[in-house]
Amino acid sequence: MRNLIASLLTVFGALIAVSPAVQSQNGDDPGPAVMDTVNQVLVVLRDTRSAEADKRARVYTLVEDRIDFEGMSRRILALDWKNLDQAQRAKFQDLFRQLLLDSYWAQMRKYKDEKAEYVTAIMEGDDDATVDTIILSGDVEIPVTYRMSKIGGKWMAYDILVESLSLTSNYRNEFRNVIKSKGIDGLFERMQSQIDYVNQG
Repeated sequence: MRNLIASLLTVFGALIAVSPAVQSQNGDDPGPAVMDTVNQVLVVLRDTRSAEADKRARVYTLVEDRIDFEGMSRRILALDWKNLDQAQRAKFQDLFRQLLLDSYWAQMRKYKDEKAEYVTAIMEGDDDATVDTIILSGDVEIPVTYRMSKIGGKWMAYDILVESLSLTSNYRNEFRNVIKSKGIDGLFERMQSQIDYVNQG
């Protein structure tokens, strides 16, 4: 499971090199919203004058501004979410945010000039959309899809699919098994251990 999650995050990380082939002046379009964020991340990573800690903080701010962590948390825990009190929900969300951001940054540091191309954005009603892209890694093309919702007028990602494999679903399967065997406190310990492991590098 850890290798699968790492693979998903590696491809997610490669999207910092999204081709600027599609531009739009319409801030209500989900595709250009994704493009804007990844291009800003690229600018930060190319900044050779800033310290790594500063670049990391700036990248975290950009990514947090485009991911719906609460929506992801609800979808990952599914029925288990309803069994948690407010403090437990807040703790899970904080740990998950840290785990995802730290894992993302760990992949950013390994950036090897993978490229990606924007394909299309498909609206699903007024407030939901899927944004399709393709990763180009040598001669290999890997489809990547962002599932988006408009929250407070801003397009936010609540799931990422790589070759039809869902980041949210994979975390859900992993975490559900931990909760069944060790309870929610056991899951919190597991997540903290994962965060510590990612940051060892």
